[in-house]
Amino acid sequence: MKLTILTINYNNKEGLVKTFDSVRSQTWKDFEFIVIDGGSTDGGKELIEQNDQVNYWVSEKDSGVYNAMNKGIRMSTGDYIIFMNSGDFFYNESVLEKVKNQFDSDIGILYGDSVFFNDTGYRKVIKVPEKLTFGFFYDGGLNHQAAFIKRSLFSDYFYYNEDYKICADWEFFILTICLHNVSFQYLNEIICYYDFSGISAKVENLPIYIQERETTLNKYFPAFRDDAELTREMRAKRIKQVLHIKNYPVAWRIFKWLISLFLLFLPKIKKKSAEK
Repeated sequence: MKLTILTINYNNKEGLVKTFDSVRSQTWKDFEFIVIDGGSTDGGKELIEQNDQVNYWVSEKDSGVYNAMNKGIRMSTGDYIIFMNSGDFFYNESVLEKVKNQFDSDIGILYGDSVFFNDTGYRKVIKVPEKLTFGFFYDGGLNHQAAFIKRSLFSDYFYYNEDYKICADWEFFILTICLHNVSFQYLNEIICYYDFSGISAKVENLPIYIQERETTLNKYFPAFRDDAELTREMRAKRIKQVLHIKNYPVAWRIFKWLISLFLLFLPKIKKKSAEK
């Protein structure tokens, strides 16, 4: 089996209908479909029972979304796994048809772009870079709804951190790619619609989100933090404008001359004293 589609659900029957319809509409169907339900009481369990496209499902209490995701990973048999949780759905019916040939590769993580939307009407295509760097993950991350992950990576490295509530998938990506040099490839396709009305998007969960990311960064990348902050500044709009000016030699010489002139009237930059 080339692909496993994994859906995690808990009391989101309306979202589950959208996900089921999207999976059913795919023109390429050589995949297994697994649904892990947390013991829904809103009719979601019955909806799963009635879906003959689901190859395996379970409805039982779990300790959180990442516990459910790990449970699904251990049940899967596909070479690659994509998580399309309830409320999320494929961009169109030909997404899998377009990327199916990539499932024969040895690339660790295949990924594409997403359409972010929520229940207030927000909708925006979020593109990700072809080259993934620590600087990218420091500020952002990949959507697991838009990523096809080699199943063997979980057994070779680690499963999702069940102590986390929000950022275990981000932690998985930054550690496998930036620490373990797992291969990746950008697919240049919009893969999914991602409903970010969930737990990670709620304002009251922002402190948890920040704390989990900080915990991972401080544990695995303490020496990179200063450089990452500099990278963040370099991506600021004004820095991009300066770099644009540098493409034009005459304008760049004038710009440097003006900067030198301004610096004549400012205190000199103090150098940081070396730590003893």
